[in-house]
Amino acid sequence: MELKANWKDMREFLAYLEERGKLDHVKEEMDPEWEVNYATRATLQKLGPALYFENIKGMDYPMVAGMLAEDSRFLAALGLESWDTYNNEWARRTETLVPPVMVETGPCKEETIDGDDIDLAKICNVKWHIKDKSAFPGTLLISVTKDPEDGVHNLGIYRMGIQEKNKMCWGAPASTHGGMHLEKWERLEKPMPMALVTGVEPLIEIAGGVGTSPGVDEYTIAGALRGEPVELVKCDTIDINVPATAEWVLEGHIYPHDRQHEVTEWFGEYTGFYGEASTLPVFVVEHITHRHNPIFHGTREQWYPSESHYVVGRTHQAESFKLLKAVVPGVLDMRCNPAYEAIVKIDKMYKGHPQKVMNALWGISRGPYKHIIVVDKDIDIWDYEMVHWAMSTRVKADRDVTIIPRIPGQWLDPSCPFSERQYSAGMGIDATMPTEEYIRCGNKIPQLVDDPEIMERGKKRFGDRF
Repeated sequence: MELKANWKDMREFLAYLEERGKLDHVKEEMDPEWEVNYATRATLQKLGPALYFENIKGMDYPMVAGMLAEDSRFLAALGLESWDTYNNEWARRTETLVPPVMVETGPCKEETIDGDDIDLAKICNVKWHIKDKSAFPGTLLISVTKDPEDGVHNLGIYRMGIQEKNKMCWGAPASTHGGMHLEKWERLEKPMPMALVTGVEPLIEIAGGVGTSPGVDEYTIAGALRGEPVELVKCDTIDINVPATAEWVLEGHIYPHDRQHEVTEWFGEYTGFYGEASTLPVFVVEHITHRHNPIFHGTREQWYPSESHYVVGRTHQAESFKLLKAVVPGVLDMRCNPAYEAIVKIDKMYKGHPQKVMNALWGISRGPYKHIIVVDKDIDIWDYEMVHWAMSTRVKADRDVTIIPRIPGQWLDPSCPFSERQYSAGMGIDATMPTEEYIRCGNKIPQLVDDPEIMERGKKRFGDRF
């Protein structure tokens, strides 16, 4: 199969992975209390294949995990082969957004579950970490909400643990678009309709992790990335539109001011640390539709490698790169992770250029970047050893390190006690060569031992011999 981005559904993408030996069917019965935890942790650490669990004890349905948790799989979802084209290709495709189209029905409506038959644990009962006290279906569930004022949909990925058989706590921070939607609905004293979808084609999942400007519908981003509109259907019981080919659609409401403290004490987060339980809004599941023989999509949250690293980290990276490139000249590439670091490659054009990049990124960023490292165009930012070399040989701390106090913080950042998590601090490192300092002092600029002329001569002489 040639590289493509317009996947019909998740099943087509899983078939693509299976053809290439990147999907492992786990046929053994797995204990959801610890064996799924072990299998996903061990496989992620080896950058192994996606796992298709066929028989998890207590679950009525199969589950896939790790589908996008590796470079080649994430890039393949976008029809790409390498990171060096990723940011610019994302910017090119999303220059013109592609609105979704409504269809009358779709596979997501093939079967329904209602009333007392709704039991979330039968759909996903996995405890992803040893200290999780309840099952967490919501590690990659996409929450679809609607602004009550302008009717624009929002897709967001927020943590959700089971409270009761038909209830989950909803971990959307107030600063997110989902959290803003809830605030608006509660001001109206009306329940907020919401649908949870899972098992969608990969570019809808990826779009669900994008941080956007208010009023931007992530379905239009998914359409732009895949090069054709996303097909949507209207939910059965609420005025929310969902992907027609989704495996699962959970319909319901968050009722005004309904809050519960999470059943669990801890939940393992994308930072690689446990987050403490919170008092959160409660989502009541009132109607479920799904495909025949549906597949659930869940994931183990942890530091890299994980699906959050890609679905959230790389999407924020691409959107931040697009914005940064629009306001600061000379930006060539950018690499970020979801846990607060950004590395930016520039063609340095003037004094203070790296600092301009740092200030702009802190101001416009869709990601919570505490640490920003700026490097020259000769540094391969996808090779951490090269980045570290630049920091070792081009940084003089009293000149090149900038500290900015009281930037907005991230509530899961373990570097701050909970009482201080409203704020963080920014550190910018100018790891570019200080050419202006050498010129000012009348010194020669140090030369790299790169020997590009010899490399070119050698390639002509020896071909692929060395």
